[in-house]
Amino acid sequence: MENSKSHISPVEHIQVEDPVSSNVDSSPEHLPRSVFGLSIAGTFVFLYLRTFLLPATPFVAHDDQILFFARAVRMVHGQVLYRAFFELVTPGTDLLYATTFHLFGIHAWIMQAWSIALGLTLSCVITQIANKVLHGPLVLLPALLFLVFDFDIALDPTHHWYSTLAALVAISVLIGGTNLLRVFVAGSLCGIATLFTQTHGTLTFAALIIYLLWLKRSENSKVRAFSLLTQLTTLILPFVLILSCGLGYYIHEAGFHTIFSDIVLFPLQFLSSGDVNSPQTYLRQLPPVHKLSDIVRLIPAVFLYAVIPYSYFFGLYQLWRKRTALPAKLRQQLVLLHLVGLALFLAVVSGPRLHRLCTVAPPAILICVWLFSQSGFACRFVRNLLCFLAAAYAFLLPFSRQVQQHFILNLPIGRTAFHDPLEFQEFQWLAQRTHPSELFFNQTALSLYLSLNNPTASEFVNEDDFTRPEQVAAVIQSLQRNPPHFIMLLPEMSSSSNVHDHSAPFRRYVHDNYHLSQIFPLNHNFRYEELWELGNPASPRTEIDEK
Repeated sequence: MENSKSHISPVEHIQVEDPVSSNVDSSPEHLPRSVFGLSIAGTFVFLYLRTFLLPATPFVAHDDQILFFARAVRMVHGQVLYRAFFELVTPGTDLLYATTFHLFGIHAWIMQAWSIALGLTLSCVITQIANKVLHGPLVLLPALLFLVFDFDIALDPTHHWYSTLAALVAISVLIGGTNLLRVFVAGSLCGIATLFTQTHGTLTFAALIIYLLWLKRSENSKVRAFSLLTQLTTLILPFVLILSCGLGYYIHEAGFHTIFSDIVLFPLQFLSSGDVNSPQTYLRQLPPVHKLSDIVRLIPAVFLYAVIPYSYFFGLYQLWRKRTALPAKLRQQLVLLHLVGLALFLAVVSGPRLHRLCTVAPPAILICVWLFSQSGFACRFVRNLLCFLAAAYAFLLPFSRQVQQHFILNLPIGRTAFHDPLEFQEFQWLAQRTHPSELFFNQTALSLYLSLNNPTASEFVNEDDFTRPEQVAAVIQSLQRNPPHFIMLLPEMSSSSNVHDHSAPFRRYVHDNYHLSQIFPLNHNFRYEELWELGNPASPRTEIDEK
């Protein structure tokens, strides 16, 4: 990180108490390397204890990351993304995980290792940015809040996190200046971000263009028109080049129409068709409070909903109100942070689920801490409260994960730990009745951990527009050609009049050719999965074991 701190005498340093209202150059003192090293070591310990059961057994992975790891396995086995199976985002995450599996083999520990690597890298970048806009011990607070209130909720290394990481690194690069090398690197990072998530990367790229234009108009800027044109060209060229190289291969293999349909048209038309991915989901994912211990889960969610997007509104107001009092360099750094943060928020505003909000929260957390870094009793009280809660969670979360009841299974991709007994029983039951490379459909986590093969181009069949009629037809054709021994179904919940549910032909095919073999209660009996076995026995389906 570039050292831009000007000399400040001890007397001047004591007098600078309010980084917002000070007229002195407020470039903060750099964090001592020893303190930074201790914070990174603490971050690693926290993440390891949240993802591995001591001494070295990975916990089972959940949520959307499973889809990307499963697609990476298919790529390792020779299938071509977009041509052999469906994907609605750009190929960065699938390529990253496929490369890892190719180098190290397909093992359960790799999935949790990526969570640790991602959390560590994000914490380092957040601390680097905080070191530019904050003073003293407060430099460590944004990364700590990110770790315990944000990343821990969404410990799910999907494409969102990687594009946010690239955007944060771009901020870290430009926050030290806008010479041509830094602009070139920032443009490259926008291209990389777009290869992970098309919306995050393109909106971040647009935010950086706006930032450079704003610098041109800034009263303290010395940038000339010719220099601005050079900067914009330097930003655009690597962005276009990286996207051309990253997508060119798949356009050649699958065709431009397929790529455009999968990563542009499909998300625009169908991604927000259900409640889960629509604006209606905002604030619906607050954890319920039935007992005192539920408050522990509620506090981080309330913090995130309070920070995103409202930190940007209050931050922009402070930037406007203090526009003459803020040092020019600090003002430019904060404007950059606000622009990129708002761009990341706009990328998820069409479906602001709590997980998606978590993945774009780091800029908002940085701005929140900056807002409360001002002098005054209220700001000091909030700072102290946040520090206390973050420290308490940093100890409580790993401790609770390690001491709760666990179950261990030796699965085809490695030894795996479970904390949910119902989930453990489902994996154990199917592991005893299947063998690696056997065909299986409609439950990606089981396919991944048991090394079962999906014979279709889709990972699952949904009950909304996320699964299109043509996809259902293609799934049925694949199942007819290569019928798997087991198919998993969720109980039919939607009414037959639901115009967004296209799964009826698939369910009819399963009912006509399979029989219900097992019902697995999950999530404390709030959710069920039905396992259907190939063949229709003459006797009615009875004696369903729910153990």
